[in-house]
Amino acid sequence: MKVAAIDIGTNSIRLLIAESLDLSFRTLERKMNITRIGKNLEITGKISKDSTTATSEVLKKYKELMEKNDVDAYRAVGTNAVRKASNSKWFISYIGEETGIEVEVITGEEEAYLNFLGASDDLETDSKMLVLDIGGGSTEFILGNKELDFELNESIDIGSVNLSERFIKGGKPGGKELKNMHLFIRDSIIPIFEKIKGNRDFILIGIAGTITTVAAIDLKLEEHESIKIHHHLMNYKKVLEIYIMLCGLSLKERRRVKGLQPERADIIIGGTAVLLEVMKFYRKGNIMISEHDILDGIIYSIGKF
Repeated sequence: MKVAAIDIGTNSIRLLIAESLDLSFRTLERKMNITRIGKNLEITGKISKDSTTATSEVLKKYKELMEKNDVDAYRAVGTNAVRKASNSKWFISYIGEETGIEVEVITGEEEAYLNFLGASDDLETDSKMLVLDIGGGSTEFILGNKELDFELNESIDIGSVNLSERFIKGGKPGGKELKNMHLFIRDSIIPIFEKIKGNRDFILIGIAGTITTVAAIDLKLEEHESIKIHHHLMNYKKVLEIYIMLCGLSLKERRRVKGLQPERADIIIGGTAVLLEVMKFYRKGNIMISEHDILDGIIYSIGKF
C-alpha cells in the first residue's frame, strides 16, 4: 500500500510518498518547495493570491507524483498560517477547486503530536525527548517518550517568518533589532519553560526547515542531503557561531552561504534566534537534528502501518 503526506506550512509546502513495509515504511518521494503563504500575514491577516497561486501550482505537481506512484490514500494538512488567516476557507476552497486536493486544517496541538510521532519513531531510547519544531509562523514544544506519553504539547505563534518580518526585514540586522527580537522571544517562551522548568532530563531533538538548514550550514552542504543531516549533533557554541556569522552578512551575502537555500536567507536569522534561546535556557550541550517530522507523523496517522 502506498500513501502520501502533504504539509502546507507558513514558509514551505512539502510532500512525502511512502510504501508500507510491515510496521514501517519506505520513502519513495520527498519534495519541498517554498511558497511562503505566511508572507505579510501578521500585517494583512490574509494569505495572498500570489502565494495561493504558487501553492496551487506546486500541489498540481505533487498530485501528478502521487498519481504516478499509484498512491492509495493521502492526507494534506495546513498548519499555522492556514489556521490564522482570515481567508482560510477561501484558500482551502481555491486549492480544492484548482487541484482536487482536500486540505485539512489541524490544531497546534495536533501538529505538535504529529511532529513528535515522526521525529521519535526511529530513535531507540528510554529517555524523554523534547521535540522542537521552529516553523515559519509557530514553534512547537513536545515533551514525551516512546510510548507517546506527553508532559507538554504546546504551540506558540513565533517563527522564522513572522520574527524576521517584524525585526529583521530581510537586511543586515542592527544590534538594537537583535536585542529587541531576543527579548520578544524570551517573553514568548517563558510560559513554556515554566511548565517544565524542573525537568531537564531529556534529549533535545530539532526538526523542520530552520534547524535542518542550520545543520546544513554546519556541514557545508552544496545540496540538501537528508542522510548527512539526519541525527547530526550540534552544540550551543556551534549554533552561536553560525548565528553570529549570519547576522554579520547582508541579505545578498547570506544567499551565498553554503548550506543555506537562497529562499531562506531573509528568514534564517529569526528562526536561529529561537533555537539559541531554547538551548540557552535548557543549558543543553547538544541538539540532535532529525529529518523526520510532521510528514512522517502524518504517514503513520493514516493508520496503514
